[in-house]
Amino acid sequence: MSDGERVVPLHPVPEIGPEERAHRLQVEVERLAQLPMAEWMLYVIGTEGYAERYGVDKVTLKQMVERVIKENKQRQRAEQVEKRRVEDRAKKQREVVKREKERKDERREQQEKKDAEKKDRERQAGLDVIAKLPRGEHETGLRQLARRLGEDVEALRAELEVLLTDKEEATRRAAGEPWPEPVNTKELLDESLALLRDYFVIHDDAAATIYALSVPFAWIHDEIAAHSPLLVIQAADSDVAKTNLTKALLQLMPRSRMIVQPTGPALYRLIDHHHPTLGIDNGDKLLAHDHDLADIVNSSWTRGILIPRTVDKAIHEFDPFCFKIINGVDLLPHLDPATRTRCITTEMRPKLTGETVINFKHAAKDERFATLRRKAMRWTTDNKAAIENAEPTMPEGFHNRLAENYVLLFAIADLAGSPWSEKVRTAAVKLSREFNMPSMGRRLLAIFHDLASRHGPLLTSSGIEQVLPAYGNEWANYKGSGRPITKWQVAELLAPFKIYPDVIHPRGRSADRGYDTRWPKFEIAFRHYLGKETPAGCTLVRKEKK
Repeated sequence: MSDGERVVPLHPVPEIGPEERAHRLQVEVERLAQLPMAEWMLYVIGTEGYAERYGVDKVTLKQMVERVIKENKQRQRAEQVEKRRVEDRAKKQREVVKREKERKDERREQQEKKDAEKKDRERQAGLDVIAKLPRGEHETGLRQLARRLGEDVEALRAELEVLLTDKEEATRRAAGEPWPEPVNTKELLDESLALLRDYFVIHDDAAATIYALSVPFAWIHDEIAAHSPLLVIQAADSDVAKTNLTKALLQLMPRSRMIVQPTGPALYRLIDHHHPTLGIDNGDKLLAHDHDLADIVNSSWTRGILIPRTVDKAIHEFDPFCFKIINGVDLLPHLDPATRTRCITTEMRPKLTGETVINFKHAAKDERFATLRRKAMRWTTDNKAAIENAEPTMPEGFHNRLAENYVLLFAIADLAGSPWSEKVRTAAVKLSREFNMPSMGRRLLAIFHDLASRHGPLLTSSGIEQVLPAYGNEWANYKGSGRPITKWQVAELLAPFKIYPDVIHPRGRSADRGYDTRWPKFEIAFRHYLGKETPAGCTLVRKEKK
């Protein structure tokens, strides 16, 4: 080493204190305790100087690791026990809460049931009180009861009507057992007609025939009828005994109900519950404003057409099928065209001076009503099978819906024999011609058939336009417009039959637009909608107007 070189002394490595050595030993022991046994044994026993590095011997280090492993296991077991204890406490708490909730729900349901029963008792008691009041005070009582109970006045009105009619029914059926002897059909009809004529002046024999036949029809209706025609009693004005006639018919019929101002929901619930013979008063005022009611009246013509409604969050299907009598002033215009075809329409007229009948107020004490009801019950039992299996002949032109309206009436009349068999068919033809007017499209088809029969198959649009006003005011004043129907409106009426104007070649003209009744669509329409075959004849030739 030269004199210029300077020696830098090295700093000594500091000694590890006992605390740090103990800390390192503890950390290593805990680390080894986490390893698999074979691995930590390799470190502790198999590695020379490993234990001495931490200031202990192999045996001591091994014992320390085993002790930590044992402590870890004990701690894990304690944690698992505590975890199970916590879970058990939570489960017990949940069960306690559940049981408490169930007890509360049960108490609430019991209370609701008690409240509902109490409310029902109050409603029944209130309706009983109202039923004893004069008719003029019923509406006020119903509104007061509805406010007190918080219920719909329409539903209460329907319940009151059921209660009233049940009481009336109980009174009328004091002698409600069927007649003990077999009942002759002709005698039943004769007696029914005679009784009705004692109380009412029925100027139309056709209507009187239908009224008498409707009595046995109502008794077999619920059991065997597939279709339910609506018996309409109308008049041109009021004060012709329509309401009293309806009541008289109902007195002779089963499960009768006379209702005023029903709503759609009240009506289908009433019918589904009681399956009554239903009388609807002042139908002209009701059906014009209540479309739901009109739809129910229309759909209830066919058995099995159900009305789905939601009640208490569940779907219920209501059956509106029952025999219905409806009266009103000029009632038919208030009915949908499809509903009119489901009706047997009759008409009442005011009495003339000198025409006298028994005042209807005496009908409640007339024992003949109870007697005829008993006879009708027995007649139904004895003749149900015969009516159900009957296949009566139909008058000409009675097809589809028109035939279904009258089929059971014809069967009953045929069972009675002459003259009822002839009278009911005469009445049906007369009433259907007067009131069951076909649609305007069918009437136009009939005119085309008539023109083709007289003038031949080729009909020009302009020629049709000229001749239609001669067939009636409905064509001369089309839909109240003050003008005759046009060829475009003719085409619009024929369009649903898939008949459209096209180029034709009538005699004397080169070409024109019009119709050929030999077209297949005409043949189909004539056969299916008129029940007639396509006519043959000469060609229609018309000169242009100057």
